[in-house]
Amino acid sequence: MALILFTSCNERKQTKEEVSVEITGTDTVTNFTVYTYEEKNVALSEANRRLDEMNRQIKEWKADAEAKAGEMSADAKAASDKAIADLERKRDEFKAEIEKMENSTEDNWEEVKRDIGNKYDDVRNDLKRGWKNLKENVKETVDEAEEAIQ
Repeated sequence: MALILFTSCNERKQTKEEVSVEITGTDTVTNFTVYTYEEKNVALSEANRRLDEMNRQIKEWKADAEAKAGEMSADAKAASDKAIADLERKRDEFKAEIEKMENSTEDNWEEVKRDIGNKYDDVRNDLKRGWKNLKENVKETVDEAEEAIQ
């Protein structure tokens, strides 16, 4: 659970609002390199399960951002929108790797499973980093608003 503090000013009146945002999801590591070509369907199932988790997490963040849009400054909303768009782009790159895996052959299996594993790690790290950056951007916006009030 993360706590984000929004500050707004209205004709010399300062108000502070606390908005809580819950981050859910698994933090398990998936190692696609352990799958043999004969286990391709199992690897694909795992990759699609991870894609579904990413989609769910992004959907939740988007819904939460939309619900709290009225409480956010324009800068915080723009930062939120950009962070979500970046995560969607990375998720789409992972989806492209899944498609490569679906079309893989025994000859290129080692390369394909290494590539999807690397992309999954990148996306998972970007999801963590994206959330951290989003919180930092909101904090900067709050700090700027507090300075403007003083």
